[in-house]
Amino acid sequence: MIDQFDPDRIAVVGAGTMGHGIAATFASGGFDVGLHDQDADRLEASRDRVRESIELLRDHGRSERTADEALEALTRSTDLEAVVADADLVIEAVTEELEVKRAVFNELSALTGPETVLASNTSGLSITEIAAAVDRPERVLGAHWFNPPHIVPLVEVVKGEETSDELAAALTAFLDDLGKTAITVEKDVPGFIGNRIQMAMCYEAFSLLDRGIASAEDIDKAVKAGFGFRLPSMGIFEKVDQSGLDVHYAIESYLMSDLDRSTEPNPVVTNLVDAGELGLKTGRGVYDWEDADPDTVVAKRDAKLLEQLEQYESAD
Repeated sequence: MIDQFDPDRIAVVGAGTMGHGIAATFASGGFDVGLHDQDADRLEASRDRVRESIELLRDHGRSERTADEALEALTRSTDLEAVVADADLVIEAVTEELEVKRAVFNELSALTGPETVLASNTSGLSITEIAAAVDRPERVLGAHWFNPPHIVPLVEVVKGEETSDELAAALTAFLDDLGKTAITVEKDVPGFIGNRIQMAMCYEAFSLLDRGIASAEDIDKAVKAGFGFRLPSMGIFEKVDQSGLDVHYAIESYLMSDLDRSTEPNPVVTNLVDAGELGLKTGRGVYDWEDADPDTVVAKRDAKLLEQLEQYESAD
């Protein structure tokens, strides 16, 4: 289908947490970008969020454009057709519900040319099922970014059952050239790679908390100061090889049977969600955020992540 991917215009559908950051990444990288959302208020708010993202990237030498230049290249509209009609690449970043995404892709199928690449930012829904809503499913694939998308380098390029192999390779190369770390997920499994590993870790962490093994603070410290400290430079398999597969085997032999194998959400998570305690955005979750300013928390997070990004890139 395609050997090389060199888009002139990119469209992002959904101006929320992920969409505005994806749009900012492309706008800061020199592309003309269209950003769509059905919610006019969210779309209006996205302008300031894009500006803040690009100013942050610019301050760290990571934007080809100033915020004003990037915003001039960013078209925002509640009219989906106006945003995607002349796009070479459309990235969907709407709510994480399969039927909603299928409905969006069905519209995109009618509003875009047959060669337009259609990508979903889903965190783990089936690309194959999403692509079934499109007239040429070989042009559909996953492009799963991680929050905050304008900073975190990883993008998972996910093949559906009918996705063109050449397209997946071309999009991976394009994202690498953009400065991301793009990987190919060869099989369309729920959660792909990053979230399957992340959710397995989170599930055991909540189980430890639920059983009173340690406090949330100490569990977080164990991650930050222990294996989490090493993973950025070694990953999983390099670390295991360096420690010795015999050592890893011995630990698996006595530990695996004691890990939590439940298949339902952990009771701690269920109780917090039922109580409406959803984390930073509601003022309380695992931690108490009532006295915290969300913008300040996010700004500190992003500053730390940019420091880590420099170390990650220098490690190569």
